[in-house]
Amino acid sequence: MKHTSICLVSLLGGMVVGSALAMLMTPQSGPELRSKIKGWVEEEVEKAHAKAEQLQQQIKSQLEEARCKCETKEA
Repeated sequence: MKHTSICLVSLLGGMVVGSALAMLMTPQSGPELRSKIKGWVEEEVEKAHAKAEQLQQQIKSQLEEARCKCETKEA
């Protein structure tokens, strides 16, 4: 599990660096490039927030399930 998470983080990091380099290497004006980068960053931040919310909901449901199991054993 530890190796899988390291691989995923490395893959995502490589994708971010590759995307940034591709945007910087394309011939565009400064304001146009900054606008494009800003839009891309905002999209990625939204995706990260959505994923974080999804994980938070999963953790809450698993925690609630564990509490119910504990309460059932105590009763």
